[in-house]
Amino acid sequence: MLQDAKFLQNDSTMKVLITGAGGMLGSSICREALKQGYELRALVLHNSRCTTLENLPLEIFHGNLLDEDSLENAVKGCDAVINVAASTQIWPRRSPLIYQINYEAVVKLVGICKRHNLKRFVQIGTANSFGHGSREKPGTEESAFMGGRYKMDYVDSKYKAQQFLIKEAGLGFPALIVNPTYMIGPYDSGQSSGKMIMALYEGKLPGYTSGMKNFVASKDVAVAAVNALKMGSPGSCFIAGNENLTFGQMFQKACEVRQLPFRLKRLPNGLIYAVGFFSSIWARIAQKPPILGFHMAQQATMKQCYNPAKAREILHMPSTPIEQAMAECLAWWKENDYIK
Repeated sequence: MLQDAKFLQNDSTMKVLITGAGGMLGSSICREALKQGYELRALVLHNSRCTTLENLPLEIFHGNLLDEDSLENAVKGCDAVINVAASTQIWPRRSPLIYQINYEAVVKLVGICKRHNLKRFVQIGTANSFGHGSREKPGTEESAFMGGRYKMDYVDSKYKAQQFLIKEAGLGFPALIVNPTYMIGPYDSGQSSGKMIMALYEGKLPGYTSGMKNFVASKDVAVAAVNALKMGSPGSCFIAGNENLTFGQMFQKACEVRQLPFRLKRLPNGLIYAVGFFSSIWARIAQKPPILGFHMAQQATMKQCYNPAKAREILHMPSTPIEQAMAECLAWWKENDYIK
């Protein structure tokens, strides 16, 4: 399976457009791309403060994935695109806007890239586009898609965009997909993937569930994404992950990083499902996102393990210990007054 080889020579003179550049992963990708010598254009939303990109030697371009004219202007003059921008909304589970951002905008962006003869298109997907497994038999890029069971437009739209890009690559378009697992790291200004750890540190977490996830340092995913500008064959997908951990193991590591006693207890699955079920009902009535929806409760008890061997082999993705990723995340939170 690890037959992919280098596709492009290391042409660091390329100008690269990075969409969603101000987010946690986008900010890390910008820094890694600058480190490797690329010229950058960062696409961010109108009125975005872009605090995570301050003082970086790059061009800030304000636009919107839903505005084809702004996409056209953003792509013009670039040689490659790393498409990070996406809607990660999980409530409500169904929303036309999610498909517009995660699928329809990708189709438009690819059409624009074709017109401008771009050399490379790197899509940031999700590991959920492949079936997960246990620690003993983790999911790989060959594992069949299981996301339909979640009935979540986020998962379905990202998978549809991936299938579209694979088809386009078969027709000659130079696209490949990097599929991150659960990321931890600095520049988490919206406290997105770090919400669980933040809740732990603030004493707001009542316990942990029986599930497992694959956790990865966001800066490692950034290396994989930037390396994908010159490595890997079009049409290929790469699960960008690292450590398969139970939630108990993950929270214990987070406590050790901050030198806190680990006192959390495992919550019964029945209790998790009940809370998720009634929270989802109340959310529909109140029209407010649930703290724990039923679909989230289901995922929290699954073993969602993955094997990142292909990304390590082909994209030379590092394997930073999760404790280090947590420490860097915590340091950034402290530096930016997100946590005392």
